[in-house]
Parts: sequence; C-alpha cells; structure tokens
Amino acid sequence: MNIIDISTAFAKKEYAKHDKNHRWSHVQGVMKIALKLAKFYPKTNLEAIKLAVIFHDITYNNYKTHVDDSVKTAEKFLTAQKYPKRKIEKIKKIIFAHSSPHRRKFGDTKIIEGKIIYDSDKFELAITPKGQKNIMINYI
Repeated sequence: MNIIDISTAFAKKEYAKHDKNHRWSHVQGVMKIALKLAKFYPKTNLEAIKLAVIFHDITYNNYKTHVDDSVKTAEKFLTAQKYPKRKIEKIKKIIFAHSSPHRRKFGDTKIIEGKIIYDSDKFELAITPKGQKNIMINYI
C-alpha cells in the first residue's frame, strides 16, 4: 500500500469519532473540490494536497485547537511511516493554511496547495446543508 492508502485507512477510523460535520464524508467532499481546483494549477503537488486534506481535521475535539492537534497527529503518523521530513513540513504548512485563525495570525499562505485546501474546505462546508449529502459537488 502507498502512503495515501495507508493514511486513508488510519484516518477513516479517526474521523468516525467526530461530529457529523467533520466525518470522512467531509474529507471526501474537500478532496473532490481540491482535486478539481488543482487541475487549474499544474504545479500543484497532488500527493501533498491529498495528505493534507486527509489530515486537516483528523483531531477535531474543538475548533480552537483542532488545527494544531491535527498537525501533530499528521506529523506523528507520517513520521512513523518513515515519510520524508521535508515532505511532512510542507503538509503541515498546507494544513495550517486551511485555518482562518492561523491565516489571521500568520497571513495568507504563499503556497498554492494551501490556497486550494482553504477554498475547498470552506466551499465544501458552505454547500453541504447540515446532515445532508453534498449534492452540489458535481457542478463544480
């Protein structure tokens, strides 16, 4: 299995513990949007964006700490998988970029993957009515 498949298997179990707005279906919606957006930016690192999307809300106990907690979980898991440290650092930057509070604190991200995950996460939440399947995704 590759790193995406291994991470997905791990993440599905973790997301099952979350509230209904932050379960695996949310990750799937964000992923679908992110991959569609990435097509417009050929230099996008698809592996990095996929891993960042998989891990972006993986530790969602509360809004204020979820990004920092999710980054720690991603780093710990990917390090255990012997994933390259320099790649982990990029994934951490992308995950931080999906957070409005982190953007207010550190400014907008300069990396395209960070912009993609931010837009994808916000758009997915905006078009998915609470408790309903995302039906608008096919029209992007």
